[in-house]
Amino acid sequence: MISKTHRTFMVLCIFIIAILFRFIDLSGRPMHGDEAINAYKVYELIETGKFSYQPSQHHGPLLFYISNLIFLFNSFDSINDLSVESLRSITCVVGVLLVFFCFIFKNSINQNTIYLVSGLMAVSPSLIYFSRYFIHEILMVFFSMVMIIGVYKYLDTGKQFWIIFIGIILGCMISTKETWPIFLIAMVISGAISCLYNRRKHPISIKNYIIIIGVSALTAFLFYSDYFKDVNNSIDFFQAFKFYLIRMSSEGIHNHPWYFYLMKFFPFNNFENLLYLGEGVLFLIFIFSLPLVIFSENYPFIVKFLFWFSLTLFILFSLIPYKTPWNIISIIPGVIIVSANTINYQISNLNKKSPGKFFIVLLFCLLLYQSYSYNFKNESNPANPYVYSHPTDDIFKIEKKIYNMVNVLKNKKEFSIFIIATDHDYWPLPWYFRGIENIGYWDHIPKEVNLASIVIIPSSLETNLAEKFYDEGKQGIQSLLIPLFNEPIKLRSGLNINGWVKKEVYDLYKNLIIENGGIY
Repeated sequence: MISKTHRTFMVLCIFIIAILFRFIDLSGRPMHGDEAINAYKVYELIETGKFSYQPSQHHGPLLFYISNLIFLFNSFDSINDLSVESLRSITCVVGVLLVFFCFIFKNSINQNTIYLVSGLMAVSPSLIYFSRYFIHEILMVFFSMVMIIGVYKYLDTGKQFWIIFIGIILGCMISTKETWPIFLIAMVISGAISCLYNRRKHPISIKNYIIIIGVSALTAFLFYSDYFKDVNNSIDFFQAFKFYLIRMSSEGIHNHPWYFYLMKFFPFNNFENLLYLGEGVLFLIFIFSLPLVIFSENYPFIVKFLFWFSLTLFILFSLIPYKTPWNIISIIPGVIIVSANTINYQISNLNKKSPGKFFIVLLFCLLLYQSYSYNFKNESNPANPYVYSHPTDDIFKIEKKIYNMVNVLKNKKEFSIFIIATDHDYWPLPWYFRGIENIGYWDHIPKEVNLASIVIIPSSLETNLAEKFYDEGKQGIQSLLIPLFNEPIKLRSGLNINGWVKKEVYDLYKNLIIENGGIY
């Protein structure tokens, strides 16, 4: 048994590791387009006090309400007061809380397993990566685990409080993202399988199911109706399934083969290095735990449930053509708790425990190295299997150049910026340029483009830009456009963009720098 002093020390170490990996250098990775859109939705809620739900473009409102609650006591004069660190800190806190969820099962799971689970969760590369991401997925994973805790506590105590609790948490899941039915289906299937193998009767009565449905519906209605202020929002909730089903069934850029998520565990096509297989090893242990789950009487019921839940989720997400890498974290808590239980089970059956302890240390080292690489060294590198349609570090070059020109030319010349990209594919630039006035965004080349001081545009539209700019400008007095950057710029992998600036504006900018003693 572990002494109380050692337990306290272990929890403290796990907590420190979880905090450090989730909170250090939160602004080092460029904001993803989804994060930037979420940031604007948060500010809209802060500024107006109202949330406008758009089922075709955004997920549920809960992330925004939580953010608004946290920022409630801060003074915001403009969206510039929001920072990358403050936004990502919200999901980081959820990620840290998730690390310790296993302690709720202390009456069912071996103490050593619980500490091993928390340690592995603290250094999990995928959980760290998507905790440092201001999107909805880590919330969905957190609520799914909390709902499982609610069911566990109800079965353990029989108290009606936990039925109400389950309904509230289900309502929170519904208010987080439209993928909640997938989680619910996985829970029902895994519960049925677990009860079948363990010869248990159905644990929840029809009456309690009705209570759960009623409480969850009321909770979801509370959030989607903007606290009963806009009933249309709650009605629009049903539209989300239509758009999600369209994405699932139609061909698109997010359609991937069934083994897409397997490649996140075994990224041989990206990092051909055994040092990046930490979570792959955990997944293999998880899969090879199947005989123990089925035949071992010493395997805890909750661990068996989490095995079937995670496996079912993995299969369902793999069968759906529409795939994004952040869905992988939905199975990671279950994979970790099952794997940790299997590791400790095997160690306890060894006469010599040294090989088992050595394996655990080696596994931690692999996960630590993988987490460092994925989250700090290659956090926006397309070779990172969790990087998906993510801006490159070039966005910082764009930001620095534009703000430098804006500051130098301030009060010297009328200055305007046109950002153009088909299908509004310019995010997250609006976030990085949120402090600039006289800036506009288009999904086409506007007729008045010749009025722009600077144009930022994908390489594919440059020919059309030249035609618009020169053909429709005033002949004889139209300024020349010259390149803004001295090197190729990628907004994302596969999306090259260029900046073009009027020569007269650029000459003035250069002369002002020289006058101020700067080096051009």
